[in-house]
Amino acid sequence: MSFFRSSRSQKKTVARHEQLVFYPSFGTRSPDGNGWILTVQGSVFDPRISWFRRKPVFAVIRRVLRMDRTAEEYFRIRMRQFLMFGLRGRSVTVRIGDQDHTLEDSDYMGLFRGDIHVADAELAKITQGQPPIDGWLTYQARLSEADDRLVTGALQLVEPTGISIISDVDDTIKHSNVPNRRDLFRNTFTRIFVPITGMPELYRDCAQVGTRFHFVSGSPWQLYEPLSEFMREEGYPAGSYHLKRFRIRDSARKIRRSPQKAYKKSAIEPILASFPKRQFVLIGDSGEQDPEIYASLLRERPDQIAHVFIRGVRNETREAERLQVAFADLDPQRWDIYKEPSEIREKLATVVRSVPK
Repeated sequence: MSFFRSSRSQKKTVARHEQLVFYPSFGTRSPDGNGWILTVQGSVFDPRISWFRRKPVFAVIRRVLRMDRTAEEYFRIRMRQFLMFGLRGRSVTVRIGDQDHTLEDSDYMGLFRGDIHVADAELAKITQGQPPIDGWLTYQARLSEADDRLVTGALQLVEPTGISIISDVDDTIKHSNVPNRRDLFRNTFTRIFVPITGMPELYRDCAQVGTRFHFVSGSPWQLYEPLSEFMREEGYPAGSYHLKRFRIRDSARKIRRSPQKAYKKSAIEPILASFPKRQFVLIGDSGEQDPEIYASLLRERPDQIAHVFIRGVRNETREAERLQVAFADLDPQRWDIYKEPSEIREKLATVVRSVPK
């Protein structure tokens, strides 16, 4: 009996043939003022794709979209992660400095997330008394002795006060055309990602004066790698990622029952709660429900939300009925709608610089 009990209680670690990826996150000051709470997040999955899963999907999509060779190459790369199996119950251990920390096991999608407390003295040893570059702290996975892979992750130490931007992704920093579902699919899976002209420069200007970034999107975690590569190549500032859970086998009915508004608000609220004394600028677009989500947050947390900027994807103006309803009873000086980033450059710079660092 004791043999079976010990076998069941033994944790299952990441095997050599399994893939481990860490997603950028952040660290907050401990409530007691001694050290930091570091949030580590990532996923574990099997990179092997069976012919049974791959062949039918590629064949159907290729026929429906009539893809050329270039489009097919993009599709294969970006669709690949959706066809992999997330691995449940994997125990992930990370090393920060010279200390090992074991996180909660991965869930049914292979996703994991955990908080680690690191005292100020320990952090000083890790950084050799110097502040991390732009606040970013790196760590690595502790794999089995037979596994010589080096898997690293990074998180940004964000102070309790200062200014942060919570930014949407689709149609806010890259062209997606979310209102047109067919075009959205093509822009997501079969075309090169194209930035919104002027947004990389606008965000870099904000980063240079100490602004921190949190990218919250309805895009699924399976698109993290192409998204992060795009943002790195276009020169967007680094920030934490907060994407959406999605499985290709989920039914259309289940997906429809998971509205964007409920998801995105639930993703943003923990960020705001982690920094009750920090100021936030919310930047999104009118393609989905950003106006309604951001307006509700501004209404609920007026002392935390410094400003709201909405990119009008249909050339909306402030007088648009939808916006008037969403921002009803809110100070019109607290929100703006724009078409081109150049329209908000001066206003955003003023908001960012007005917040004490």
